[in-house]
Amino acid sequence: MSDNRIPKPAKIATAVVLAAATALAMTACNDAAPGTQASGDANSITLSYSQVVADELPFWIADEAGMFKAQGLDVTLTNLSSSDGFPALISGQTQLASIGAPEMVAGAASGGQVSYLATLTPVFTYELFAKVNSAQELKGKRVGITSTSGSLYIATVEALQQLGLQPSDVALTPLGSVTNVNNALVAGTIDAAMSHPPTTTQLEAAGYHSLLDLAAQNIPTSNVGVAATDDYVKSHGDQIRRFMTAVQQAIKREKSDEPYATSVLSKHLNVTDPKALHETWAYYTRVLPDVPTPTVDQLRTSVTELAPTNPAVKNLDLSTLVDASFVSPE
Repeated sequence: MSDNRIPKPAKIATAVVLAAATALAMTACNDAAPGTQASGDANSITLSYSQVVADELPFWIADEAGMFKAQGLDVTLTNLSSSDGFPALISGQTQLASIGAPEMVAGAASGGQVSYLATLTPVFTYELFAKVNSAQELKGKRVGITSTSGSLYIATVEALQQLGLQPSDVALTPLGSVTNVNNALVAGTIDAAMSHPPTTTQLEAAGYHSLLDLAAQNIPTSNVGVAATDDYVKSHGDQIRRFMTAVQQAIKREKSDEPYATSVLSKHLNVTDPKALHETWAYYTRVLPDVPTPTVDQLRTSVTELAPTNPAVKNLDLSTLVDASFVSPE
């Protein structure tokens, strides 16, 4: 992105509403829009995910190991940007969305009637990497983020505050995607950023070190979760329950079968270094819960951090957004 300015609060909310309206119009004009159930098959589900990161591994395993099919579901996984994922869900172009708490909270505050059904990563799966030796040396430096409302942004704000800094102390630089942020850090066009395995191996080789492991702070959040519209939940509860059954089976497979899990990671992340793959698997199996239960506390962190730029989030009743009835206790 060439424009590194942070959007004004009103622009953020307006962008969400306009994007949703555009998606609705597209669907109305095209009965066979991608992701819609034009065929009338209730067992067909399209799930969007915004970043190609290891948080998404349970979905990839459930797909490639045939767990969705074993549940009688035809599931399509599609990669959409974080700005497109929520509007696509609201419009019906997708039936489920793998999104983080910030997108969920911001979307609900803009009027989306949605439910949060699962949380795969209930902590911030990031470390803050830089070449400086102290947090105070970050003042005035360029810190990469994907956007000014996503999970990486919230994690960055949390990390800065943990280190005694405020967002205004640094130059937050939106770059669009996790891949762009990582590449910019390796190239040295930014000075610091949150990252996680497998990129951490490359960053350490380039001379960066971790100033803070945010995952170790155990701050409740949802870096990746599953959302659906309230209408879809009401009309397709059985399909959602079978979908979540497959995801929980995939979580067990991820944790118990490192060779298979890393083979899937290698394919999707385009990583072949055995050390990086092992570190990624070890990191995510540590933070991945056996039961991906969504909670109000996971959303509350995002409300706290988004409120200064999006006051509408303060009016949300978070208890109405969380539906944990589709995950099965062990």
